[in-house]
Amino acid sequence: MTETNENTGLTRVTCPPEKDPAVRTFVFAAIMIGFAVWCYTDRRELPEAWDLEHINDAAAYLMNNWGPVVLVPIGIIAALMGMKHLSRILEADENGIGYVGKDKIAWSDIVEVDASLLKSKGLILINAGEKKLKLRSGDMENFRELAALIEKSIPEEKLKV
Repeated sequence: MTETNENTGLTRVTCPPEKDPAVRTFVFAAIMIGFAVWCYTDRRELPEAWDLEHINDAAAYLMNNWGPVVLVPIGIIAALMGMKHLSRILEADENGIGYVGKDKIAWSDIVEVDASLLKSKGLILINAGEKKLKLRSGDMENFRELAALIEKSIPEEKLKV
């Protein structure tokens, strides 16, 4: 899984979330809410008619009067997703792997670890029957140490490289 198969001696790895994905989500949320405010301040009157001649008036009416109704919830959901991302901390130790506050997956319960996309996409997929973990290098800090601990804790027959 890693370039070297040296015994690192790691027994516990804590992976706090990376800030970049959450920042992008917060920027998207701010854009949605800002655009909703702009639409609200630029509200229009009902168009004279709903025909092809007045299509620009009808589109402006729909966007500026109904845009905030759609865009504010999208912005709020995006902000909540960003906050959720920042609260997820992954821990792996000699007992297993899992997010803080959730049940850990024991190393013995893991059926397969797919690391075939590790080099190209920075992705490790852990399959433990009903429980599955998708670990992305861009979502968490200390990912190299985590990959080394996973490699050390999983038997080679369960490792798909």
